[in-house]
Amino acid sequence: MKRQKTEDVEVPITPMLDMAFQLLTFFILTYHPAPAEGQFSMNLLPAQPVVSMDAPATNEAANNNDLPAGLKTLPTVLRANADGMLARVTLGENQIEGMDAFSKELASILKDPTLPFDQTVIKVDPQLKYSELMKVINIFSDLKVNKISFAEMGPDDGAPQ
Repeated sequence: MKRQKTEDVEVPITPMLDMAFQLLTFFILTYHPAPAEGQFSMNLLPAQPVVSMDAPATNEAANNNDLPAGLKTLPTVLRANADGMLARVTLGENQIEGMDAFSKELASILKDPTLPFDQTVIKVDPQLKYSELMKVINIFSDLKVNKISFAEMGPDDGAPQ
């Protein structure tokens, strides 16, 4: 009986290492994190009684400069289109279309010394995509508004116009 020669199987490791490093390099170079996925400072609004915006100012509030939180809150409504993208923003009573117009309008409102806004309540359409909401939050953060509260639009809030 003759013994057959057994050949050792050699696995070339260098090409496998090259491929592993190429894949690693590809994923590192193509990774783009979302712009606001980091931490941002937000404070919840304090509990407060509802105050009508049309209520006349009392002498006590005018002299004291301690306005109720309801009068310092800028209501913001975000409506989505059928694709989940931001269709329209209602900032206070003003309807705005487009992120650039929204940014300019918000900056002008916050720079006005006669308007006491230092916080906002963002009422969000449930169909709105998260990335669109983050764009709006970035604008508020850039303008140094860090008191942000959220509410979801309900069916009684009306359909987008």
